[in-house]
Amino acid sequence: MIPSVTTTPDEARLRLPGTLNADAAASLRAAFEGLAAAPVKRVVLDLSGVMSMDGSGVGAIAFLFKRLTARGVKLALNGVGGQPLAMLQDLGLTRVLGLAESQRRSRRWFGGMAVAGGI
Repeated sequence: MIPSVTTTPDEARLRLPGTLNADAAASLRAAFEGLAAAPVKRVVLDLSGVMSMDGSGVGAIAFLFKRLTARGVKLALNGVGGQPLAMLQDLGLTRVLGLAESQRRSRRWFGGMAVAGGI
């Protein structure tokens, strides 16, 4: 997994493609450590390209969140849908991790299908 990073003086954006699993989380560790130390006010993870995520992916995001929060830097997730969104909803992490209200309610993953408005 090769993430795409865009940085401005106030914000760093990281676009993640594919699957966010144990292998991907391990390969993202250096990028997440760099983001955790970046001199910005906000970090945005674009998950629009992530089709699936497991507990290791959630752990990697939690690692980044904790490091950023300790420095007073905000973390926001954009483009979350399908199974990753359902996983974050099921774990109660959507609000904590900075998902917009419209994203938190937009879709749920149920029996292999995204359904509008949740269950």
